[in-house]
Amino acid sequence: MTTKPIKEFAVPSKTSVRKAGKILCKENPTAEEFEGALDVLSQWRSLYSYPINDFQNFLRRRLKKDGYANAIVAQRIKRMPSIIGKLIRFPSMGLERMQDIGGIRVVLDKLPDVYRFHESLLLSKKHQAVLPPDDYIQTPKDDGYRSLHQVFKYSGKSHHELDGLRMELQIRTRIQHEWATAVETLGIIEKSSFKTGEGSEDFRTFFKLSSALFSIEEKSTVIGVYSHLPEKEIAGKLLDIERRLRVLTKLQGIAFTGKQIETASKQTDEYHLMVLDAARRLVSITPYSKKQWETVIDDYRTKEQKTKDNPDISIVLVSAGDFKAIKKAYPNYFLDTNNFIRRLKHILKRNLK
Repeated sequence: MTTKPIKEFAVPSKTSVRKAGKILCKENPTAEEFEGALDVLSQWRSLYSYPINDFQNFLRRRLKKDGYANAIVAQRIKRMPSIIGKLIRFPSMGLERMQDIGGIRVVLDKLPDVYRFHESLLLSKKHQAVLPPDDYIQTPKDDGYRSLHQVFKYSGKSHHELDGLRMELQIRTRIQHEWATAVETLGIIEKSSFKTGEGSEDFRTFFKLSSALFSIEEKSTVIGVYSHLPEKEIAGKLLDIERRLRVLTKLQGIAFTGKQIETASKQTDEYHLMVLDAARRLVSITPYSKKQWETVIDDYRTKEQKTKDNPDISIVLVSAGDFKAIKKAYPNYFLDTNNFIRRLKHILKRNLK
């Protein structure tokens, strides 16, 4: 029996991708240059949908085999504004060498699970790990971010023209996930990307302090600036800022209700295009089947272009399973930080009796 040949992906040359990246971070490119560079970026970005979907399926099988019953797994294609912003921040990096255009996140219950699962993946022959990993748990970022990042080179049974594309896997605990969600959610509310260094110093300090408290909770490395302080003193500093900024009050109660979510998602859908309108407090989710990947990539770019000048609109292409799984993996798109608030209040109450 003969098998139908699989259509190959059109892969732009590394030279054209590199050139497009340089144009996108130029100060004053011509409209023609910029549109041409966006076309190359869109084509380059679309290549990642197949590898990360294949990698996600592999991760789910591995998690099940290793007994991680409550793991959250989600994938996303990096947003164009995020790609361009990163090129501007790191102009020497080059678009063709950006390693997180295709990203997957695994959220596990406890800290030892993160390292056990990571070691399990390193022993696998499915995809090649690019070592060493970036361990932001042992060495938290200066802003308090914690997670284990591991880049893998894709290698599949088919579509060998995609072999070598790099995918970034983030493995984090639920506590780390709650913290990162709160940072992104407040960034949406305040229209500031705290994770790229924007926003007021007071807000950034609030998240550094909360990161330190969460690290102590997990018995892991505390962000350097607070590593010498006892938990009670860190809690006191955070409470002082909270009394002035009312961060928890800003976050409390803004999570979307069912009436504010528009979705027709089914469990069989492979991709979901999520559009958050923070001003109207409305999120819409458009589902796509696995066969519609070309359509969803086109729709992703079109919606990004139409809303690029509206700071209230955030768009992301994800794959995380059914609607319930999407909410767990991307609570920031539903402005849901209730778990972060509950955990932080519990820690403060314990320390400030």
